[in-house]
Amino acid sequence: MTPHRVRGSVLVAAALAALANRAPAQSREHPLLILSMGAGYLTGGGIWRLDRQYAGVSSGELDSLTLSRRFRPGFTVGVGATLFRSPRFAYTLEISFLGLTTESRCASLGPVASPYAYDSQDINRQACEDIQGKSIPTSAAAFQLGGTWRIVTQGLVQPYVRLVAGAAILGGSFIEASGRVFLQGEIDSLGPQTRARLFLADQNRRETTLLATLAAGVTLETAPGYQLRFEARDIVTRIPTVTGPGNHTQLEPFAQVGSRTVHLLAVTVALDLALERQRTRRY
Repeated sequence: MTPHRVRGSVLVAAALAALANRAPAQSREHPLLILSMGAGYLTGGGIWRLDRQYAGVSSGELDSLTLSRRFRPGFTVGVGATLFRSPRFAYTLEISFLGLTTESRCASLGPVASPYAYDSQDINRQACEDIQGKSIPTSAAAFQLGGTWRIVTQGLVQPYVRLVAGAAILGGSFIEASGRVFLQGEIDSLGPQTRARLFLADQNRRETTLLATLAAGVTLETAPGYQLRFEARDIVTRIPTVTGPGNHTQLEPFAQVGSRTVHLLAVTVALDLALERQRTRRY
């Protein structure tokens, strides 16, 4: 082979190598599947208020009470999976538990029956004082599907928005209002015995509801394959509420029940495990 042919072969090989380095098949690897585990702080507002609920006593007289229920600050924990079909858009599955702890309120609209008037056991006052500020362990277990849109696809910090929706299983009653009272004459070796005084009953407790979550956040890469995610959420759901009083003449005064849409605001932090798909080199 002549020196000219050798020089030409070298130039052709160098050109092919340069083209191979620029080939699309060698583009950067990108996340395919992200597995998440997180927790956060949850808060809400009032749920319902009943301005007048009558409560009878043994003499046949009536007390008038105001009853209400509101959310206490709570927590949320969950796991999820995000599947990217393109650098920006992904499908999202999320399973979460919402600790929707509620607080009951009770106040008298006038002097409640006293032991010196027509209620010898002072039942309604005892029960109302027990209800006031009482913590009720209500909750929701949610299953949601939706999508995630990455606003920025490169860099250590990547902002995104997310919309998911689904169903939830409710735990506990958002309706029932009852307090514990001490009854005179009912004493055993452990001391005075208590009984429940029921002001409102939940006839058909609702066990499921719909919800949707709109979220915005950022991911921060902490190590290869791992990232932290900070997110603000608006969780919109339907909660059972009291729309009217119960019949005080019944042993179980079933409340008139409806539902209302509530917004639960949350701030969460999550740890993500990014499983990447690496393209192989082609020559």
